[in-house]
Amino acid sequence: MTTARQRRFLYAQTGWTLGSVGLLATAGALTLEFVFVSAFFGLALLTALTAPVHATPAWRSRLRWPLVAGTVVFAVVVGLRTLEKFVATF
Repeated sequence: MTTARQRRFLYAQTGWTLGSVGLLATAGALTLEFVFVSAFFGLALLTALTAPVHATPAWRSRLRWPLVAGTVVFAVVVGLRTLEKFVATF
């Protein structure tokens, strides 16, 4: 059973992702990589901004694994893009 805070967090993450998809589509830059990066930044930002000060609920500790996985995927995407740019210049 979800709590009100969990639902607000989920609604905020969904709104952030849908808003970024809308902005990317409007700008003509809608790619899977950009959607992932914007959704991951939204998750990291929401996690940081909504962190409780005194006590951490159990559901927030489960956010660690999606953040770690997202960080790894983000590092791979940035590494591949950087390598692609360096190889293309030679």
